[in-house]
Amino acid sequence: MSIENMLARLDKVKETGPGTWLACCPAHDDKHPSLSIRETDDGTILLKCWAGCGANDVVEVLGMTFSDLFPDRNSNSPPLKPHEKWPPRDVIRALREESMVMVIAGSAIVAGEKFTEEDNERVLLAACRFHAAAREVGYD
Repeated sequence: MSIENMLARLDKVKETGPGTWLACCPAHDDKHPSLSIRETDDGTILLKCWAGCGANDVVEVLGMTFSDLFPDRNSNSPPLKPHEKWPPRDVIRALREESMVMVIAGSAIVAGEKFTEEDNERVLLAACRFHAAAREVGYD
């Protein structure tokens, strides 16, 4: 599904920057926009409801599936090898983004900035994603 189709299904959509929007979350009675939407360079649609609704809840209410948030695979992409679950390029891209979370957190700590519980949870999530990626490619 295109980002335009998704945005057309939402209320009070406001563009907040290049490839980013804010809208009312359809998964709860939202009077003030609390759903952040971002389209990545590869066409993936990222959703974050700041009231706590999950992306699955949002897409279900919109009559979509979770797979609608991801672009169709390019038919020119090489096929996966028999032992691969994920294209290595996708794994590296995900790890690159998680490594930036770690860099930002480390920089904040070195600068003496306050490290909140939310910051700590995000760093723990990044670490879990590193471990999951290692497990997916066969490094337990």
